[in-house]
Amino acid sequence: MQDRNFDDLAHRFRNRIYGGLKGEVRLAVLNRDLAPLLNRSAPHLRVLDAGGGQGQFALDLAAAGHSVTIADISADMLEQARLQACERGLQGRVALVHSPLQALQENPDHRGYDLVLCHAVLEWLGEPQAAIGALRQLLKPGGHLSLTFYNRRALEFRLLQRGSFRQLDRNVESGHWGGHPGSLTPQNPLQLEWVEDWLGQHGFEIVGHSGIRCFHDYMTPVIRDKLPASAIVDKELAYSRVDPYRQLARYQHLLCRC
Repeated sequence: MQDRNFDDLAHRFRNRIYGGLKGEVRLAVLNRDLAPLLNRSAPHLRVLDAGGGQGQFALDLAAAGHSVTIADISADMLEQARLQACERGLQGRVALVHSPLQALQENPDHRGYDLVLCHAVLEWLGEPQAAIGALRQLLKPGGHLSLTFYNRRALEFRLLQRGSFRQLDRNVESGHWGGHPGSLTPQNPLQLEWVEDWLGQHGFEIVGHSGIRCFHDYMTPVIRDKLPASAIVDKELAYSRVDPYRQLARYQHLLCRC
């Protein structure tokens, strides 16, 4: 299994993942979870967004005064990040690096970060466990890793909910979960317990755990469209740290310290 490059889907990520209500929920959870770290830190943090794509969340950190590097294997995604940085007048605070996250540790300049973001990347990698070790090498002692990944349990539950038992059985048997070539369903959705184990093996302490989109994706469009977006975001925040809702969220967010 090879790492996924999104040169062909950069525009769809902006519209389907970063934009709209899904993006609002994602940003609300991340901002809430990282606020204690950012609020108690020095005004200037050195931040790396590994596999950062268009850098939506990272650009907000740059706008808050932090020094940000966005690294990605997709030139098209990085071009989107560059354009948005220019639109927001952030060129001097944002560096763009065309590189897979596994190769960043080979450059001494990419060591000693205060905060590394790795959001929705692991599930697209051929060897996600090895990537955890690579991310560890990029942080300074006491630094933090903000990690989100696509939750296999949520995908299983969605297939069960739809009665797609044969598809679920085929996916489990083959180990292949991705859809058609243009699909945004990842090839390698992960289980929480796997990732927790990998983090422990590399000396990380998990200091925060939230679910992203605990119920949004299970709502029917008719019901969802009747409700104010702000009401859905508020309830997502309220239930994002409550099990079993957190365990069934489409994405898991783990804040870790090394």
